Amino acid sequence: METVPLRGDLKCFIGEREHRFQHGRARESFLENFPKNRDDVNRIFDVMETIVTEMFSGTEAPEPPYDMNLLQLIGFGMAAKRQRPTFMRYGSKDAYRVLDSLTTSDELKTAIYSKAPYPMVFMACAYQWGVYGSSLYPSHGMHAISDAAAEGLKRLGGELKLNAEVTEILVSDNRAYGVRTKDGAEYLGAVISNASPQYTYDWISDAAAAKGRMKRAISGRRPFPPAALLFMSLDENKYRVDGLEGIGILSSKDYRMRTEEYTPDTAPIVINVYPRREGDEYRPLVALAPLSYEYRNCWETGADRIRGERYRELKHEVEATLLSRIGERMGRDFVAAVSYHELSSPITFERYTYSKNGSFMGWSIRQSEYGRYLKQRTEIRDLYLVGQWVFPGFGVAGVMASGYYLAKEILKSGGIDLKKEFSDYSATGR
Repeated sequence: METVPLRGDLKCFIGEREHRFQHGRARESFLENFPKNRDDVNRIFDVMETIVTEMFSGTEAPEPPYDMNLLQLIGFGMAAKRQRPTFMRYGSKDAYRVLDSLTTSDELKTAIYSKAPYPMVFMACAYQWGVYGSSLYPSHGMHAISDAAAEGLKRLGGELKLNAEVTEILVSDNRAYGVRTKDGAEYLGAVISNASPQYTYDWISDAAAAKGRMKRAISGRRPFPPAALLFMSLDENKYRVDGLEGIGILSSKDYRMRTEEYTPDTAPIVINVYPRREGDEYRPLVALAPLSYEYRNCWETGADRIRGERYRELKHEVEATLLSRIGERMGRDFVAAVSYHELSSPITFERYTYSKNGSFMGWSIRQSEYGRYLKQRTEIRDLYLVGQWVFPGFGVAGVMASGYYLAKEILKSGGIDLKKEFSDYSATGR
């Protein structure tokens, strides 16, 4: 897959101050922007860089923890403490707690937090800054990844069915044997779902004995907080964003806030600036604002989640507020150069992806919930889960890796060792 490097800077507005953090020299940029907190900056970056080094210190893909026996788990824990001491001390703790222990400057804490303004373990902050300036982006846009998967499926004899919405997973004698779609058609075989487990389990008949246990097992778990996404196209003949990969608009206390505390007037805004493809007329930008699923009576959809006129009015209201706040920082010329914009609410995300509460990162990864992975296998035979809700978790890389782990699990029953196949392939280059 052809890629282009992301080599832009981050322009960050925190309170009344403006900062610019350069790609490839994040630590140096922070030292320049926070001259009175040099020791704190160095302390934070020492910790983050060590965490990233420890994260990537393995020589092969890790085994899922639920595949380990007791002795393996004990050995894994002891090895982790020995080989990843900084990760164990800081990486798996809530980011705001770690930042509080490393500096007293709220502005500096929020600047570190600005890459991903969500309640998460500190490892997530360290990773975001660790890869800053070295990421690659598909030349033809993110959809090139799903296009490549679809082409691979077809090449191997598979068939892709679009607009064929599943309404029921067919189960008999505690075994999934197919699905039924909205138009009544049935497709028979083992079932793999990348929808959130909450929706997946709802598509199973109540007659399936395991359904109740499976639903109870996830009933107390919180999804990762959602966001409202403002999609924009920028006319660079009117306003250029050359040299920028991101723009952040935050207050100095955001590093310790929860998503449910925000309104459109107060939520941090992070604008991702994407590369323009060859032949594109406009530059694509996406502004992310953490706003809860429950905001204003679930975005004025009520208990029945009916998207009526009040829902559409609220979306337009939030859209206008976010654009106005962006204009206050970037200038009215920036907003005037936005040729098109459209808001996606958490309700939108849930509707199109069957991701519970509009979560776009699977389960919550606060300290109390981090690392509680679901297995790919369910209690119902031939019903599997894949994607951001199972090991190893969220993100493009995590979701793609979950496909590897599921394939490895399924092929094992046929006597195929996928891990060995990959190792042999890598060794020979064939």
